Amino acid sequence: MNFTTYYPSKKMTDFSWSEFLAGSAVAKVVEEVVKYRRRKLETKVDMAENARDIADVHRIMESIVRETFFDRFILFYAEDSAGVLAAGKNLYVTAQYEKLSPENERLKHIQDEIQRWKADTPYYDIFSEMLTKGFLTIKTESMPPSKLKDIYVSQKVKVSKIYHLMTTRDSSKVFFCSIASTVVEEAKEDDRFLMDSAVDRLTSIFQKHRKFY
Repeated sequence: MNFTTYYPSKKMTDFSWSEFLAGSAVAKVVEEVVKYRRRKLETKVDMAENARDIADVHRIMESIVRETFFDRFILFYAEDSAGVLAAGKNLYVTAQYEKLSPENERLKHIQDEIQRWKADTPYYDIFSEMLTKGFLTIKTESMPPSKLKDIYVSQKVKVSKIYHLMTTRDSSKVFFCSIASTVVEEAKEDDRFLMDSAVDRLTSIFQKHRKFY
C-alpha cells in the first residue's frame, strides 16, 4: 500500500503576523470612520431650532420668577478641572443664565460672581445628593458654613431647590438649576406644580441637546 505524504504549501504555512495586524488596523480605522460619520449624521445642526430652544429656556425661567414666590432662577453647569470628576481633581461651577423677579428690586445679579467657582467640601455633598436623587431642597438656616451659604445669606435667600437637568455623554459636564426664594421658606403647592412642570420642560430641552456635547 502506498502512502502519500502531504506537505502544506508555502502559501498556507507562511502566516504573516504583520499582514494580519495590518488588516486588523485597517478594520479598526474603518470602524472609527463609520462611528464618526454616524455621529456627524446625529449632530446635524438646525440653528433656527436650537435658537428657539434657547429662547424657550429663558421664557421658562422668566415664567417661574414672575408667577411664583421663588424670585431667583439660575441655570448652572459644573465641570471638572480635567475630564471626568474623580479624586484628586476639582469641580468648577459656572452660572450660565440668571433670571430675577422684576417685582423684587432688592435682588442683585450674582451670575458674574459664579464663573468657574471652585467647589468646597459642603458643595460636593450638595452636588452628590443632586446627582443621586435628581433634586434637593436647601434651607439656608440649616446649611453648614460654606461659600454657598455666604452667598445665600448676603442675598437673603431663605430656601432653594436644586434640580439636575443633564449630564453630557462623556460625563465631563453637568447642567443643573437652582430656584431660590427670599420670600418663603416652603414652596406652596401651586408653586411646586409650576416649578416641577418647568424643570420637566427644561430637562426635555437639555436631553434633546445632549447630542451636541
